[in-house]
Amino acid sequence: MTLDQFLNLPGSPTAEEFGKRCTPPISGASISRIRRGEQNITRETIIAIINASGGIVSAEGLVRAA
Repeated sequence: MTLDQFLNLPGSPTAEEFGKRCTPPISGASISRIRRGEQNITRETIIAIINASGGIVSAEGLVRAA
């Protein structure tokens, strides 16, 4: 699943809330750019997003959006 699909699920957090769940935290603006494929992301960021989503967002979904 892509980050955009995950954040569009009913009851999903806002980009800002989701970014705060990541370790290390990611700004809401960066989460918004990542979900639109407008920001390059590091391996560390990919892992942080996957972990914060409970494994629902996939590495493939993050790379495909880029």
